[in-house]
Amino acid sequence: MTLLGAASEEAGLDRYLKVNTVKRRTHSLYRQGLYWYDCLPTLREDWLRPLMIAFDRIVREHAVFREIFGII
Repeated sequence: MTLLGAASEEAGLDRYLKVNTVKRRTHSLYRQGLYWYDCLPTLREDWLRPLMIAFDRIVREHAVFREIFGII
Protein backbone atom coordinates (compact mmCIF):
# COMPACT_ATOMS: atom_id res chain seq x y z
CA MET A 1 0.00 0.00 0.00
CA THR A 2 2.87 2.33 0.76
CA LEU A 3 4.33 1.88 -2.72
CA LEU A 4 0.94 2.59 -4.28
CA GLY A 5 0.73 5.75 -2.15
CA ALA A 6 4.18 6.79 -3.33
CA ALA A 7 3.08 6.16 -6.91
CA SER A 8 0.04 8.37 -6.39
CA GLU A 9 2.30 11.20 -5.24
CA GLU A 10 4.59 10.69 -8.22
CA ALA A 11 1.60 10.72 -10.59
CA GLY A 12 0.25 13.88 -8.94
CA LEU A 13 -2.94 12.26 -7.69
CA ASP A 14 -2.18 13.13 -4.08
CA ARG A 15 -3.47 16.63 -4.72
CA TYR A 16 -7.02 15.21 -4.83
CA LEU A 17 -6.69 13.95 -1.24
CA LYS A 18 -5.76 17.21 0.45
CA VAL A 19 -7.19 20.67 0.74
CA ASN A 20 -5.92 23.19 -1.78
CA THR A 21 -4.37 25.46 0.86
CA VAL A 22 -1.90 22.85 2.13
CA LYS A 23 1.38 22.17 0.33
CA ARG A 24 2.60 19.31 2.52
CA ARG A 25 1.39 15.72 2.76
CA THR A 26 -1.78 15.39 4.83
CA HIS A 27 -2.17 11.59 4.57
CA SER A 28 0.54 8.97 5.01
CA LEU A 29 1.70 7.06 1.95
CA TYR A 30 0.04 3.96 3.42
CA ARG A 31 -3.29 5.77 3.79
CA GLN A 32 -3.06 7.14 0.26
CA GLY A 33 -2.31 3.64 -1.03
CA LEU A 34 -5.39 2.26 0.74
CA TYR A 35 -7.55 4.97 -0.78
CA TRP A 36 -6.32 4.44 -4.33
CA TYR A 37 -6.45 0.64 -3.98
CA ASP A 38 -10.14 0.91 -3.07
CA CYS A 39 -10.70 3.17 -6.07
CA LEU A 40 -8.92 0.98 -8.66
CA PRO A 41 -12.03 -0.84 -9.99
CA THR A 42 -13.80 2.41 -10.86
CA LEU A 43 -10.86 4.76 -11.39
CA ARG A 44 -10.95 6.94 -14.48
CA GLU A 45 -8.61 5.82 -17.26
CA ASP A 46 -6.77 9.16 -17.33
CA TRP A 47 -5.92 8.73 -13.62
CA LEU A 48 -5.35 4.97 -13.68
CA ARG A 49 -2.73 4.96 -16.43
CA PRO A 50 -0.26 7.41 -14.79
CA LEU A 51 -0.81 5.73 -11.41
CA MET A 52 0.02 2.27 -12.77
CA ILE A 53 3.01 3.56 -14.75
CA ALA A 54 4.43 5.21 -11.62
CA PHE A 55 3.70 2.09 -9.53
CA ASP A 56 5.44 -0.12 -12.07
CA ARG A 57 8.51 2.12 -12.08
CA ILE A 58 8.69 2.19 -8.27
CA VAL A 59 8.32 -1.58 -7.96
CA ARG A 60 11.04 -2.17 -10.59
CA GLU A 61 13.43 0.09 -8.67
CA HIS A 62 13.25 -1.97 -5.45
CA ALA A 63 15.99 -4.59 -5.19
CA VAL A 64 13.73 -7.10 -3.44
CA PHE A 65 11.29 -7.15 -6.33
CA ARG A 66 14.09 -7.30 -8.88
CA GLU A 67 15.56 -10.37 -7.16
CA ILE A 68 12.22 -12.13 -6.75
CA PHE A 69 10.56 -11.28 -10.05
CA GLY A 70 13.67 -10.66 -12.14
CA ILE A 71 13.87 -14.30 -13.21
CA ILE A 72 10.24 -14.41 -14.33
